[in-house]
Amino acid sequence: MKIRTIRYYFKEGFANSYRNKLMSLASVLIVVASLIVFGIFVLISLNMQHNISIWKEQPQLQAFCYEQLDGTQISRVEDVIRGDDRILSYEKVDKKQALERMREKLGKDAAILDGYGADIFPVSFVIRLKDVSNSNEVVKDLEKVTGIEKVSYSQDTVEMITRASHWFSLGSSLMIIIFLVVSVFIIANTIKLTVFARRREIGIMKYIGATDWFIRWPFVVEGVIISITGAILAFILSAYGYKVVADRFSQDTFFASTNLLSLLNIEDVWLRLAVSYAIIAVVVGAMGSFISMRRHLKV
Repeated sequence: MKIRTIRYYFKEGFANSYRNKLMSLASVLIVVASLIVFGIFVLISLNMQHNISIWKEQPQLQAFCYEQLDGTQISRVEDVIRGDDRILSYEKVDKKQALERMREKLGKDAAILDGYGADIFPVSFVIRLKDVSNSNEVVKDLEKVTGIEKVSYSQDTVEMITRASHWFSLGSSLMIIIFLVVSVFIIANTIKLTVFARRREIGIMKYIGATDWFIRWPFVVEGVIISITGAILAFILSAYGYKVVADRFSQDTFFASTNLLSLLNIEDVWLRLAVSYAIIAVVVGAMGSFISMRRHLKV
């Protein structure tokens, strides 16, 4: 294909987009809306996977003793934990350590603990298992141990969030498909108007020997231009919005100190978002053009 021919395709594609400004604008806005919905799903999904991987790496269990236990009773509890073959490792957190950790978690709000001693906190054991599949069984056994008041089981939270992530993915995928189908048909209608307005010119080009693809390519370029424009706008809005949310989230004292939830930096997600937008934009634009030509372009 000659460079002059390619230049002609792009020139006609841009000209066609300009001729139908209102329909082109409507198409761009639909593409923007569709891709933003898609982007929100991608960003939430990436952050869910990120946090789930973090939670899975953290200790699965934390056993809290009764506050009134003395050293001997706590040693007996520790002996039971140490003798359990299903436990890979454990860390004993005494009352003073518990107070210090709570102060670190509270950060600027740690002043609320002034006047309280370490005695208000129980001794606990942070436990990591050899096999996570044994979690439920180990929890039940630990809850029967004399001196243990309760067992915190983080794996339940991980499993719950994993299930929520799965259903969220299904619902979001359905919404994305609906928006993308609407985008395809809006672009198809835009191309149809251009075909109708140039039907005489197309007929003349056919009579003088122009091939079908020579006539079709400018309309394909037009559809891709519309979609790429929408993708660029959607990426700018998505990236800026996510950066604002991530910056404010990172400044939150509670989440920053507890590491309960964290968001990926925009630098970690922008490339995947941009590539996804570009691929979808090209596919949607080309599909819209082909559908329109198949039905309305008679050459």
